Amino acid sequence: MVTLLWSFAVFLATVFAALIVAVTLKPRIKGWKYVGWWAGAAAVGFGVTYLSYTVNLFNDFVGIIGLSALLCVVILPTYQEKISEKIFVGLMAALISNVATFMLCGTTDSFLGGYLGFFAEGTPYNVRNILLFIGIKLVVYTIIFILYMLFLRKQVLSILQMAGGELRPYLTAPFVSVVGFYVINWITNKLEIFPANTWFFPLYATICVIMVVEYVQIFNSVKQTAERMRSEKEKQRIGAELNVATKIQADMLPSIFPAFPERSEFDLYASMNPAKEVGGDFYDFFMIDDDHIALVMADVSGKGVPAALFMVIAKTLIKNHAQIGDYSPSKVLAHVNEQLCEGNEAELFVTVWLAIVEISTGKGLAANAGHEHPALRHSDGKFEMVKYRHSPAVATMEGMRFKEHDFQLLPGDTLFVYTDGVPEATNAEDELFGEERLVAALNANPSALPKELLTNVRAAVDAFVGDAPQFDDLTMLGFTYYGSEGKRDV
Repeated sequence: MVTLLWSFAVFLATVFAALIVAVTLKPRIKGWKYVGWWAGAAAVGFGVTYLSYTVNLFNDFVGIIGLSALLCVVILPTYQEKISEKIFVGLMAALISNVATFMLCGTTDSFLGGYLGFFAEGTPYNVRNILLFIGIKLVVYTIIFILYMLFLRKQVLSILQMAGGELRPYLTAPFVSVVGFYVINWITNKLEIFPANTWFFPLYATICVIMVVEYVQIFNSVKQTAERMRSEKEKQRIGAELNVATKIQADMLPSIFPAFPERSEFDLYASMNPAKEVGGDFYDFFMIDDDHIALVMADVSGKGVPAALFMVIAKTLIKNHAQIGDYSPSKVLAHVNEQLCEGNEAELFVTVWLAIVEISTGKGLAANAGHEHPALRHSDGKFEMVKYRHSPAVATMEGMRFKEHDFQLLPGDTLFVYTDGVPEATNAEDELFGEERLVAALNANPSALPKELLTNVRAAVDAFVGDAPQFDDLTMLGFTYYGSEGKRDV
C-alpha cells in the first residue's frame, strides 16, 4: 500500500505536466479519442512508476521515464503543433512540475514534518504521511497551475506563434535542464542532501534561477528572431508591392517607340528613370485629333508612393481635359488645377510643361506651370534654353489662371523638355549638373534623333554623377518636327 500511494504521489508530477501541456497546445483529436490517449498514457506512466518504486523507493530517474512516456505517447500524436513546439512545451511543463515538487513540496519534510509536526515521527513513508504529502502536493500544484494560467500561458502561446514552428534551435537548453535536474537530484540523494540539510535550498534555488534565465533568454531570442523575420517579410512584401507599382507606373507612360509609326511629320522619344521604386515625374504625348499632338512633361512634389499616386491622377486629368477638343494649354491646366486642389490634404503640387502643336503648320501653344525651361534647336543651329516667365505650379491654389505663349517650329527643329532631376543631378562633391552642362550635352551632337539625344544627355549625367546616389527622378522628352512638306522615310 505504501509503495502504491508513493508511486501515485510521484506520478502526480507527470499528471501536472500533462495538464500544462493540455492547456497550452491545440488537440488534433477530440472527444473520447482524446480522453483515451490521456487515459492510456496515464496508465502506462503510473504502471512504470509503480514498477520502478517496487524496486527502489528512491528511484528518482523514473521522472525521465514518465516524461518520455508523456512526450511519445501523448504529446506527439495528440496535438496539432509541430514536433519542436510540442517537445519544447513538454520539457517546459516537466521543469515547472519538478521545480514545484522539489522547491515547494520538498519543504514538507523539514518544515511541516519537523517544525510543525504534521507528519508521524519515525515513519515518514507510512500511509498517513504519504496521504498528507499528496494533499499538500495537490494544493501546491493548484496554486502553480493558476499562476501559469494567469501569467505564463499567454507568453508561451505568444512564443509559439512568433516561432512559427521553428523551435528546434532552442531545444538544447531545456533538454539539458531536464536531464540535469534529475541528475543533480540523484547526486543529492546519494550525498544525502535532503530538505533538512542547509545545502538543499541554496542548491535547488540556484538550479531554478539558471533554468529561469535560460527560458527568459530563449523567449527573448525567439521574439527577436520573429521580429527580424517579420521585418524581413514586411520588407519583401513592400518590395513586391513596389515592384508591381513600378510596373504599373511604367505601363501608364507611353513606352512603345516609334510612337506613331504612320506619321512622318515628326519623331519623338521619352524616358523616365525614378530615383526610388516609384516616382513623381511623368511625361505624356497623345494625338488630340489628326492634326494636333499634345506634349507633356511634369514633376510632382515629393517622392515615393504618395507622389506616384498624385502623378497618376494628374496625368489622367491632363489627358482627359486636353482630348475633349480644347486646344488651349492654359485652360487645360486651369481645369486640372481646380480638380487637384479638391481634397489635397497632403498639399502636393505638380509642375507642368504642356504644349499643343499643330502638325500641319508647326504652330504651337505652350503653358509652363512652374516647370523647367525647355531647350530648342533650330535646324541650322544649336540648342538654347528658351526662358520666359512661367506660372505657379498646378494644385498650389484654387482659381489659378495660367499663362500661355505661342511658338513656331520649322522643319528640322527639335524640342527638348525635362524635369529638374537632370540639371540638379549631384556628384560626390555636391556639385549640380546644371543648365550649362545640359546644353553642352545636347550640343555634343545637336542633329541627333530624339532617342540618341536622350541617350547622350543620360550618359553625360551618369559620367558627372559617378558613384553618387540618384536623389531625383530623371525624365526627358525629345521632339523633332519635320513638317508636312519635309517628311522623312518611314
